Parts: sequence; C-alpha cells; structure tokens
Amino acid sequence: MTIGARLKEERERLGYTQPVFAELAGTTKKSQIDYEKDLTQPKAGYLAAIAEVGADIGYIVTGNKSPQLQNSDFAYEFDLVNVYDVSVSAGDGAVCLGETEPTSRLAFRKDWLARHGLYAKDLVIVYAKGDSMEPTIHDKEPLLINTIDKELTDGFIYVVRNHENFWVKRVQRQFNELLLLSDNEKYLPMKLDLNEATDIEIIGRWIPPSRGTFY
Repeated sequence: MTIGARLKEERERLGYTQPVFAELAGTTKKSQIDYEKDLTQPKAGYLAAIAEVGADIGYIVTGNKSPQLQNSDFAYEFDLVNVYDVSVSAGDGAVCLGETEPTSRLAFRKDWLARHGLYAKDLVIVYAKGDSMEPTIHDKEPLLINTIDKELTDGFIYVVRNHENFWVKRVQRQFNELLLLSDNEKYLPMKLDLNEATDIEIIGRWIPPSRGTFY
C-alpha cells in the first residue's frame, strides 16, 4: 500500500471528507487529492497538522501502525457517535430538551458507515418521545440522525425544529406547506406554513437501524 493510500485510509478512519481534511491541514482539496493519488508527497507541515486531529503519521509514512493502535483494532473497526440527552417528539409536539453536550458515545462499524456513505462526525443520536411514529419508531427509541442530510425527500423521516418544538416525522411538501406525517393512524398530519413560519430548521434525516450497525 502506498503513502497516498494509507493517507486516504487514515482520513476515512477519522471520518473526514477531502475538503474538510484539507482545510484542517491548511491546504486545498486539490492538494489532498494529489496526495492520496501519490501525485505529490505531503510535506512536514501538512503531516504535523493532520497529526493534531488524530492521524497516525508513522503508519502513513512507514506502513507501521503506532503501538497504541496496533494493540487495539477497535479504532480501525469502529467510529464513535455522540449521544445526546435530548428527546424529540413522536407525539403532538411536546418536546424535552436535555443537556446540549453529549452524554456518551456509541460505536458503529466503519464498514457499515462506509457502505451507507456516512461519517461519524455528521451523526448524532437522540431519543424518540411518544407513540405517533409506531410501529416504525417506538417511545424512547434511540434515533440515529444524519445532520448533513437536510434536503427534504417526500416520505422520508426527519427531525424538524420549529421554535422550541422538535418532531421526528415523515415529511411531505405541498406548495408552501410542510406536512409532518405520523405512522400511527391515530395522529392527524401537522402543517407548517413555510411562508409564515420563519423559524423552521431541518435537523437531519433519520437513519433506520440495521443488522451490523452497532458494536
């Protein structure tokens, strides 16, 4: 394996895209691509910068993993996602907001994240509150949310904020309205007027759990 290939492996292990990694290292996306393709070799300043964000420089340069990582395959097999003590409503809109700092982290298999095009740094875990999304989502169920996937697609499930209310709902756009749909037939659709509601934010899309996801 070449230096460029090992550099790419380390970048992906840390969960960074090429543009973000390049910015952290004080270089350009083109330079990052050239490094990973072995068109040019990274210099000492670049290596020092990426070492600050956790890259194993010894492995990149020599192919030998540092003893700490070599003795534990965990860091190469799993990424950690922040878990927040936040409950998003799967009911009529009542919401419980806990601490804004993560309370723990949950391990996800890197191969699962890679297959789904996900990066741990973009993911958060919060909790459902209520029964409006049953049988799909249950009360107090942990929800994996991709915070960079904010482009609404009809029929998918998102966490949506309006002022201090947070909901986890299926969404559907109708002209100037955003419909929040429940899977539980007991609950009627909720409507948000996109013209009048000035404080609507799409937090991210829900990622359904699957086998092999968690450690």
